[in-house]
Amino acid sequence: MATVSVRKMIGNPWARLVEASKPDGRLAGRYVQPALMGLAGTILIAVAASLPGAPFAYKVPGAWFFGAPTNDPSGSIVQAGGTLLFIELACGFGGLLLLTRAWLAITKDVVGASGVRPWRLARILGLWSVPLLVAPPMFSDDIYSYAAQGEMVSHHISPYLYGPGVLGATPFESLAQGYWINTPAPYGPLFTGLDGDIVRVAGHQVLVTLVLLRLLAVVGVALAAIFLPVLARSYGRDPGSAFAVGLLNPLVLLFLVGSGHNDALMIGLLVAGLSMACKRPYLGIILCALAGAVKAPGLIGVFAIAWTYAGAEATRWQRSYSLAKAALVTATTFELLTLLFGVGWGWLHTLGASADVTNWITPSDLGAEVVSHIASAVHVQLSATSLLGPAHLLGLASAGVIGLWALYRLPELGTLRALGITLLAIVLLGPTLQPWYLVWGIAILAVTNGARITSAIILLTITVSFLGVVGLGLLTSELASLGPVLCLLLIIVMAASAFAPIEMFPGSKTFPHSPSEMGTVVASSQ
Repeated sequence: MATVSVRKMIGNPWARLVEASKPDGRLAGRYVQPALMGLAGTILIAVAASLPGAPFAYKVPGAWFFGAPTNDPSGSIVQAGGTLLFIELACGFGGLLLLTRAWLAITKDVVGASGVRPWRLARILGLWSVPLLVAPPMFSDDIYSYAAQGEMVSHHISPYLYGPGVLGATPFESLAQGYWINTPAPYGPLFTGLDGDIVRVAGHQVLVTLVLLRLLAVVGVALAAIFLPVLARSYGRDPGSAFAVGLLNPLVLLFLVGSGHNDALMIGLLVAGLSMACKRPYLGIILCALAGAVKAPGLIGVFAIAWTYAGAEATRWQRSYSLAKAALVTATTFELLTLLFGVGWGWLHTLGASADVTNWITPSDLGAEVVSHIASAVHVQLSATSLLGPAHLLGLASAGVIGLWALYRLPELGTLRALGITLLAIVLLGPTLQPWYLVWGIAILAVTNGARITSAIILLTITVSFLGVVGLGLLTSELASLGPVLCLLLIIVMAASAFAPIEMFPGSKTFPHSPSEMGTVVASSQ
């Protein structure tokens, strides 16, 4: 990559004077073929989620405009099986492989050279997003809880005191099943207020509400797409590389665009706040406060701005004063939002609601299971359930230690790397790991452009994308129901997707043609 000629921080410590990267003069059609492969991947994923009974989307009557199953005469929901289930799994996992390979190919090329314009990558992101937005919300049913909580707010029922079950027998309540049906919302006043307004604008129609909530997630991704390159430039990094690694990422497409999670809006506001802090620190604090008013982790941006703005040589009193002013601005922002939407401060009491959600990919939960099995092997009775509390406390304590270490090493790490590492530590060591949580740290760390960081992002993305699209227990039972012949065919389909050439037409071999080349994506990034 082009080397930075001047790294001395001047004035505001968020700003760096850098040598402008020169455009690399790449051909306009250079990314056409991997872009089409990625599009084919998202189309296959959308088809898989749209077929009746597919495991990739919430399959109950009324959940989407099409693809929702009907009840059989006994009243139970008809699930897919046999050949139909094989088609759904083949399309879903085959499409995911194609999407991942296309992302890796483009990322390898962009990271290996400077000057690739982010808007070219933004067009690819938009292209890949379209099929996912047409299909039903996939890989999570959280959006149905959002809709039900918005219905509560629209009727002046506090979502911080009750779960959607209080609505009674309504279309909103019937879709918001599972853990969240009787659990208060853990979201801040900005999202909760917007949620209620969306339901009102939708005329209290479930499907229209779902469409608008997904568009709100798209707004969050668009904010990140606009401001992540700005943040990268202000920090002396290549904006194209940051965009490719952080936003063209399959986790963004699958779990922010495809699922419609409100994390997208939080991330968009957080990135916008960090980028604006380069020239207008108080505007940056307000935007990060708004991110925290969607989900609490966004507030870490307020701390980062206030701590860094105090200056590298700031005394303890000066730093405390900077943090106090940021806290005042944040509290004022929250109070104005509370007055605007009338939702109150009840979210302070529900922030830990999601900690009770068990997830088989959560490291602390896995640790509790392993210890339980080891204890059982030596004839000591320790249930995994009894170990979850201590495991979660240990994980949070470890995340806190990592955060303090990052703060101590701030001069060497840099603000964004320290912030991204802290966010990933909270996610990986916290009580619940959800695939979309990883984007909190990935979006920030992508700006740093470090080879090791980029390699870690790629490894996390590939692993969690495949583990997170469907639960292990559900996948195991479905594979068992296919039978040996269809399982073998599924393996063949996935192998074909993994090794299919990206360049469909003759030409120079620019992009990797097999998974063996995936490990070299960032070899030339520094």
